[in-house]
Amino acid sequence: MFDFLKKSSKSNDNKKSDTMKEMIYWEDSSRFQGVFKDFFVVYQPEKKQFSLVSMLKVDGLNVDTLPVSEQEGLNEDFGVFLSQNVLYEPQITSKNVPVEIDDFVEAWGNTVENYRKMPGHNEALLQLKASYYYHYRNLASNMETSKKQHFVINSEPISKETYDSLELSYQVLRDKTRTIRTALIAFLSKYDCQVEMCTIGEMKKVLNS
Repeated sequence: MFDFLKKSSKSNDNKKSDTMKEMIYWEDSSRFQGVFKDFFVVYQPEKKQFSLVSMLKVDGLNVDTLPVSEQEGLNEDFGVFLSQNVLYEPQITSKNVPVEIDDFVEAWGNTVENYRKMPGHNEALLQLKASYYYHYRNLASNMETSKKQHFVINSEPISKETYDSLELSYQVLRDKTRTIRTALIAFLSKYDCQVEMCTIGEMKKVLNS
């Protein structure tokens, strides 16, 4: 895979040397060939081609908690979003991911402690705050809390195993990902959502699951 990038660093070609710094390799036989800048390089055996892959995550939207009428409206809006971006061929997937509430529980503990140290504090209010803290602490200890996380996977084929082709695919995918993110933000504007780029670590977890 991209053997020209694996040549000795004694090469005088600065472009190749710089690319070596941008590329991180896994096993040659792995579906995940490596990382180029912000994106994964993957091999798609079904298409017999290499591609760059990016991923967006949507936070803050729990469809199951919406009223039926809003769910229907969301589905209609989603259909419009897909039709407007059909040329980009985005793939949508959803995963159950754990909800981390340890920081939230710790913040509540600090709130209780700070209020306890206040001169002339209200004892009844202190006990109320403490009861909430113990409730959240027990919740964190005894429950497996998860949420539905939504991901949009974007890809761009790498036509040739050359630096120029790799760089061109990167630029196309970068622009495509930005366009889809903007479209998603507009599509979800009526909901309290955030659309962010996934890190390499996040992408690998999703693609491996």
